[in-house]
Amino acid sequence: MRKWISANNMRWAVGWLALAGLALSWWHPFHHTHASGPPWIYGNPEARFTVVLHADLECPHCRIYLPQLQRWIVTNDHVNLAWHHLPLPQHEPAASREARLVECVGQLEGREGFWGAVVWVYLNTQGNGRGLAGHITYPGSTPSLQRCLAGENVAQIVDEQKAQAQENGLNATPTLRLIDNQTQRTLTLQGPIEPDALLSAVDLLSAPDISERPADVISDMPR
Repeated sequence: MRKWISANNMRWAVGWLALAGLALSWWHPFHHTHASGPPWIYGNPEARFTVVLHADLECPHCRIYLPQLQRWIVTNDHVNLAWHHLPLPQHEPAASREARLVECVGQLEGREGFWGAVVWVYLNTQGNGRGLAGHITYPGSTPSLQRCLAGENVAQIVDEQKAQAQENGLNATPTLRLIDNQTQRTLTLQGPIEPDALLSAVDLLSAPDISERPADVISDMPR
């Protein structure tokens, strides 16, 4: 029996394929081996600007948006991407369970392993809090990974990132926080944000008179 792929799933799959092609043909996003996480960095660790993605591994909007954002990062070497966990209450306990999984993979395999695990979860989760199907287990499920999952360290990392986001008033995913690493100025953007709007936000953040602009100026940007 033929199984049809929804338009959203097709768009998401094409996004990952396009991202892989760009990374292979232009610049490997893990060329630099230092600056390991957490927070886990995708792209140039020395970039002036960082886009902090507050995301939930059970969030269907995050699943569609992430490959688009990564594709943009690959073509903008002055901006990198940092992942921050924000598991939403309606997606628990699956969201935090998956967050601990990708953190453990990162601890064992570095940032390339972390981002690979994020992709694997998004490929295999049923989404919206339903989690992984019962018969699916992570392919690199070694004794070391199981020990990590049983420990308290990764749970603390996930909880701390969630608490930090909530202290900053963030309670939806995806949400972006753009940081100028030279001046430490920041802008918060409710995602998903289109590439042109992201470039405008970078320009705004680096403008010398940004302190005189209203804090909610980004909310009126086209998406």
